[in-house]
Amino acid sequence: MSQRLPEFPSTRSLVVIRPAAEEDLKLMASNMIRHLPEGLFPRLGKRFVRRWMQTFLTEQYGVALVAVTIDAPRQQVGFLIGSTNQVRHVADVLHHQKWSLLFSGLAALCLRPRVLLHFLRTRARPYLRRITGRTNNPGVETLPRPATAVITSLVVLPTLRGGGIGRFLVEDFLDRAAADRASLAELVTTAGAAGAGDFYEKIGWTCVEERHSKDGTPIHTYHRSLP
Repeated sequence: MSQRLPEFPSTRSLVVIRPAAEEDLKLMASNMIRHLPEGLFPRLGKRFVRRWMQTFLTEQYGVALVAVTIDAPRQQVGFLIGSTNQVRHVADVLHHQKWSLLFSGLAALCLRPRVLLHFLRTRARPYLRRITGRTNNPGVETLPRPATAVITSLVVLPTLRGGGIGRFLVEDFLDRAAADRASLAELVTTAGAAGAGDFYEKIGWTCVEERHSKDGTPIHTYHRSLP
């Protein structure tokens, strides 16, 4: 756990970056849906997002970090979730939590007919292949090495952006990825002003690919080499 003094002028609070706990997930899910609504999962509601985020707490290669002020009242001002080895993390999740996630996702889709139709049109086939495939065995020795770490979501409250919280969360994650012997870190963000590409470029990431998401949104893939 590390203490940081952000540079934003609106507060003089120290901000602590620490591993997320179960009680942090409710607010993390709310902030993700509010501030990072792109993609399928935020459309499935807070209950499913909390259940999905929980896998980053319980699986070996998952990482869930929160930034909180240390004075009273303690306030969550940002979070990051990702994995230090994406291939093995996905394999572990499918091996240990596939069915509970599947039922939670189906329940959320059934409550949202428009999202269900969109899912069937854009994602049903690849998800079905993943669920029924052979990738759910974390002991497979043919998994590619070296490992790639992936930042899945990074959120900082809009009123506190620009003071270093996002950078501190990313640095903590990269330290953990390097300790797990990842040689490359990767993330995807929306292209243009709606995304965070400028922020990542300022802290040393490189855009390596431009494409469209399954929803047709322009997105950029960024890489960062690790020692």
